[in-house]
Amino acid sequence: MAENRTTGGSNDHSNRDLVVCFGEMLIDFVSSVSGVSLAEATAFEKAPGGAPANVAVGISRLGGSSAFIGKVGDDPFGYMLADILKKNKVNNSGMRFDHKARTTLAFVSLRSDGEREFLFFRNPSADMLFRESELDVNLIKQAKIFHFGSISLIHEPCKSTHLAAMDIAKKSGSILSYDVNLRLPLWPSSDVAREGIMSVWDQADVIKVRIFYGHITVADSKHTPLPS
Repeated sequence: MAENRTTGGSNDHSNRDLVVCFGEMLIDFVSSVSGVSLAEATAFEKAPGGAPANVAVGISRLGGSSAFIGKVGDDPFGYMLADILKKNKVNNSGMRFDHKARTTLAFVSLRSDGEREFLFFRNPSADMLFRESELDVNLIKQAKIFHFGSISLIHEPCKSTHLAAMDIAKKSGSILSYDVNLRLPLWPSSDVAREGIMSVWDQADVIKVRIFYGHITVADSKHTPLPS
């Protein structure tokens, strides 16, 4: 059973300029040497990761108001991540801590062909076990923009929690921002990934898709530009 202990936040989120980011936050162990595979890497540097959490931190650093909702382990890595959000003035009151599952770990290397190689440890991890009853509904209702990715759509109960959070945000008048963030190794198959990603496609107001042309990444958006 998860503990609903939180560590607070630093910003005042009483206005409607708040961006609430929902999803995974994890620890990346990044190879300290580039141009090698994970098997060839000899040392790794610990770093905070998770696309939705990165967006929350980026918004705060740019002077915006942001919050993060997600679940980590009741472990040193989980509390390290909560503290990093707090230090970056991101409201982390929507975070939950699970004492039966660990914070997700990901090992990352940049290979000689320019592609990144990932290896995830989440079997299951705390973010996969996020339940609807643990949602901070009041925080979601304050969001001008509700931002999410696709990783939280892979497993239950997190998938149902994700869909419930989207519904609350939509009914509260939030703009829904969707980062596809495809990580095929985490999905059972490419067909399941396509179905899962497309299942919420029509509900989003803004969609970010990375299209790869060699080593160039192009970000596309749909419907509504993000407010300045």
